[in-house]
Amino acid sequence: MNNVNWESTRSLTPSPTRSSTAAQPKTQPGASFRDVLSAAAKSATNGWNVSQHAQQRLSQRGIQLSASDLDAMERAAKQAEQKGATNAYMVLGPSGFVVNLPSRTVVTAMENASNPIVTQIDSVVFVNRLDPNTGGFSIGDRPIR
Repeated sequence: MNNVNWESTRSLTPSPTRSSTAAQPKTQPGASFRDVLSAAAKSATNGWNVSQHAQQRLSQRGIQLSASDLDAMERAAKQAEQKGATNAYMVLGPSGFVVNLPSRTVVTAMENASNPIVTQIDSVVFVNRLDPNTGGFSIGDRPIR
């Protein structure tokens, strides 16, 4: 009854020329979904993990971490580790983050002014950002050389 011209129908199978392997994350054969999801989340946060508790605090307190913030935190974390730090309070502008450096995990986030006491840390790290004019680190108006 229905005349279908099979030659004019398109295949529903994706064409190999349209699929992009560059956008797909590299995974181990047999990797679980949880492993793949964890790897994707870690690459999206520049290798940093954010605990569920920290995610709640970031949301509650309206604190946002940009990719440049995470890059600056990574540089500061490397320097702190060289001096023996393990659990640090990283000060980034008006916000502070308790961070486990070996696992690169943000444990919690807070506003410096409303939380004057921070416990269970061995170091305080003042995170400096790159000065866009000089390309070097700066604190306030003074470049660090």
